[in-house]
Amino acid sequence: MSENRQFLEKFFPIASFIAAIIGPKCEVVVHDISDPERSIIFIENGHISGRQVGDASTDLVLKLLKAEAYHEEQFIANYKASGKLGQSFRSSTYFIKNDSGKLVGLMCLNIDITHMEAAAEWIQHILQGGSLVPPTSIDSPQEDKQSKEYLQGNADDLLQHVITTVLSKTSIPPDRLSSQEKIEIVKELNEQGVFLLKGGVSQVAAALSISEPTVYRYLQKLK
Repeated sequence: MSENRQFLEKFFPIASFIAAIIGPKCEVVVHDISDPERSIIFIENGHISGRQVGDASTDLVLKLLKAEAYHEEQFIANYKASGKLGQSFRSSTYFIKNDSGKLVGLMCLNIDITHMEAAAEWIQHILQGGSLVPPTSIDSPQEDKQSKEYLQGNADDLLQHVITTVLSKTSIPPDRLSSQEKIEIVKELNEQGVFLLKGGVSQVAAALSISEPTVYRYLQKLK
């Protein structure tokens, strides 16, 4: 067992403690960042997102690791996440650092607020007397600027989600994109942490209709 794993196991009872306090609608996950493809090493109430021990990191986790945001912050709190079945979550992430200050893991809380949003919309509808206005506490412009996350299972699902999301920003088919446009897409995918996963290069190459050596050449240009 690695030293990091032994250190992170100290947080398992804390995760269980938090889940017990908040209840069955709160998923608590401990990630070991040394292996993004199988980073989940502990999870309480995994039925909420359908994830389990051995599943991969999320798109937001990859982005945080790539941007090294943990140097400046101890945690990020109250951002929105979504599940594979369309659920809405209020999520928070705590950066777990060892005694020397090195990031070794993450503890993530995902509270299912899907029914709360529906209830809030219904209450707002009643209060407005038939004029349905989305509650500002749920869909405010300020919140649109916050981090968002997609809770999925394995690494292939994660890669497909991130690549599809980035490609959806353009209406041009991949095989008709110019080399410069493809480089810009590779740049954004790199910033999203896609290439931290072993299958990142091959899946991006397939999605952009280019070879794997071409992806590596684009990444070299970006450096």
